[in-house]
Amino acid sequence: MKSVDPLITKLEKKVCQIFLIFIILFVFCAALLRWFGYPLVWSIDLAQLLFVWVCFLGADLALQQDKHIGVDILVRMFPEKVQHTLYPPLIGAIILFLAVVGWYGGYLAIINYRRQFSGLELSYSWATASVPVGSLLMIRTLVKKIVKLIRR
Repeated sequence: MKSVDPLITKLEKKVCQIFLIFIILFVFCAALLRWFGYPLVWSIDLAQLLFVWVCFLGADLALQQDKHIGVDILVRMFPEKVQHTLYPPLIGAIILFLAVVGWYGGYLAIINYRRQFSGLELSYSWATASVPVGSLLMIRTLVKKIVKLIRR
């Protein structure tokens, strides 16, 4: 697992970088060509598809670096020892939430296989599949955090 984990993170970063570049290019080309009277309808749909993937992959990357916004005003009122005790159950609740979101996201991806983007002949399942994939990646990250906490 230790040898695969950095590869997954590196792949996530590269995919996000490449997708962001393509999003910018597609939206710019769509705007420019629309200005000249030749709209590219498919480019906006493709940009939306890539954006959804960037959101979920980026959420996992942010989670790995503890960059998510945290509402910890209540937790910080407790002593530090109690805070460390609350951490695993809170992570467990987040994992449960992500599992539910991933499950229903997978279901949505399955039932959307016939639905297509309006400007593309591409199944909408490609967009909705980002939900279970992103959820699984975030669950992986949280499990790593719990294991690291337990080892301390």
